[in-house]
Amino acid sequence: MSRPRLNTGDVRSVNFTVRLTDGEVKKLARLSEITGRSTSDLMREKLFKGKFPEPKLARIDLNTFLELKKIGVNLNQLTRLAHTNRIGMDLVVTLMQLHRQQEKIYAKLLFHDS
Repeated sequence: MSRPRLNTGDVRSVNFTVRLTDGEVKKLARLSEITGRSTSDLMREKLFKGKFPEPKLARIDLNTFLELKKIGVNLNQLTRLAHTNRIGMDLVVTLMQLHRQQEKIYAKLLFHDS
């Protein structure tokens, strides 16, 4: 089965040339890689919609994510125990710092493709 034909108005038949510096080309290539879209699509979307498409989600190792989730559950349980005054305030401070660090790691894993 062949590809369906486009309407006459939907065919992109006109070329438009833009001159870019080496740095701009590298930046555009990086944006293309991050979003998973072609450079032409990026430029077209920026030109007509005024924004770049959202970056695709990073691919993460499932085992790493699950292990981090287990650590988070343990931290949550220890934090709950700390709030019942069964453990010292020093541990509470440490747990809060670890919790903030865990949130940063989650954000990096989920939203950065590096």
